[in-house]
Amino acid sequence: MKRLMGRIRTGILRFFLRHWAGLLILLLLLLAALTGYQMWRVGPVMAVSLLPQLVICLILIVAVVAVRRVVKALTDKSLVESTVNRGQAALKDKVEETKDTLAALGADMKRDLERLVGGPAAETAPVRCAVCGREARAGARFCEGCGAALYVVCGRCGQMALAGAKFCWACGAPLGAGAARQRR
Repeated sequence: MKRLMGRIRTGILRFFLRHWAGLLILLLLLLAALTGYQMWRVGPVMAVSLLPQLVICLILIVAVVAVRRVVKALTDKSLVESTVNRGQAALKDKVEETKDTLAALGADMKRDLERLVGGPAAETAPVRCAVCGREARAGARFCEGCGAALYVVCGRCGQMALAGAKFCWACGAPLGAGAARQRR
C-alpha cells in the first residue's frame, strides 16, 4: 500500500512539474473569473475596487505564458543539440591546435637538446675544421684529418660553438682564451 501511495505521489508530482504553466494559468483564470463575477454582483461603484485584482490576474497570465515559451525554447532538443555540437566542434579544433603546438614544441626541444649535447642534428650545414679546413661528417666532434676539436664550450654559458667562432652564439661572450676545447 505504501508503494502504491508513493507511486501516486510521484505521478502527481511529475504531472505538476510537466504541466506547471498550464495549471498556473488555469488557477489564475479561475481567480480572474471569480473576481469578474464579484464585480458583476456588487455593481459598478464597488467593482472599481476589484479592478486592480482582475488586472493583476490578467498580467500574471500573460507573464506565465511568456515564461513558458522561454523555458520551452531553452529546453528545445534541437537548440540543445546544436549547442552541444558547436561545443564539441570547438573542443575538437582546440585539441587539434594543441596537438600541433605540442608537436612543434617537442621538435624545438629536441633541436635545442641536440644542439646542447652536440648530437647529429645540431648543425644542418656541413662543419669545416678550423685548423685544416676539411669538411667533417654530420655529428662528428673531431676532425678526421687532423684530430682537432670541431666545437668549443663557452666558458660563460656552457653552450657548444664551432671551434673557429670568435663569440658564443648563445650569450655573445668572446670564445678566445675563456673557451675550453672539447676533449676526448
